[in-house]
This record gives sequence, structure tokens and C-alpha cells, in this order.
Amino acid sequence: MPLLTRITLWLSGLGFIGFGLACLIAPLEVLGAAGLITTGDVAATEIRAFYGGLELGLGTLIIASALNPAYRRAGLWLCFAAYGGIGLARTLGMLLTGAATPFLWFALATELALALLAGLSLLRSSKTS
Repeated sequence: MPLLTRITLWLSGLGFIGFGLACLIAPLEVLGAAGLITTGDVAATEIRAFYGGLELGLGTLIIASALNPAYRRAGLWLCFAAYGGIGLARTLGMLLTGAATPFLWFALATELALALLAGLSLLRSSKTS
């Protein structure tokens, strides 16, 4: 598969891993920077599990697909679905509430860009298959 596929998979995987690690290390602070007010050990544990653990798992799976040519197409579908779903839900939330912070715009741009790159890679790979 072309270089675009490998770049997309690596960026997508590292994005999930980076955010997952941040949520494991400083869960309340990370979500506080996004404007979410959470307190206490139960909240920190839940953030670590869902935002930390799930994102680490997704990122690891995507990186593994980048390393194994047989799984690259599946990895692209995962990137497309995960980042696309998050981006569409964020867009809906922003439209419904009118919320528009720098954090939200940055996250939305990142999510939609990675979903678009994965979609383009999938289209290109289906034309060469």
C-alpha cells in the first residue's frame, strides 16, 4: 500500500496512544483542559479506563495494522470509523449547543482530517486491488 496509508495509520495510532497516555497519567487535568469538570477517585478511574484504556487499545491495534500489510486495510477502516464517528458526534454536539472552544475546534479538525485521510487511502487501495 502507498505511503499515504502508512502515514495515516501511524498518525491515527499515535493520536489515540498519546491521548490515552495523557488520560492515564492525568485524567482530571486532561478533561479539565477540555472544559469538563470532574472530581474524585471514581471519576479519575473511569476516565483512565475509558479514555485511557480504550484509546490505548485502539492506537495499539492501528499501529499493529500499520506494521502488518495484511491488516492495513482493516486498520484504515478502524481509523475511518473511529475518527469519523467521533468527529461527526463532536460536530453534532457543537451544532446543538453552540459550543466552540479552541480545544473543540482542534479536536474536530484532527478527527475529520484523520477520517478523511483514511477514507482517501481506502478509495485509493480499492482502485489498485
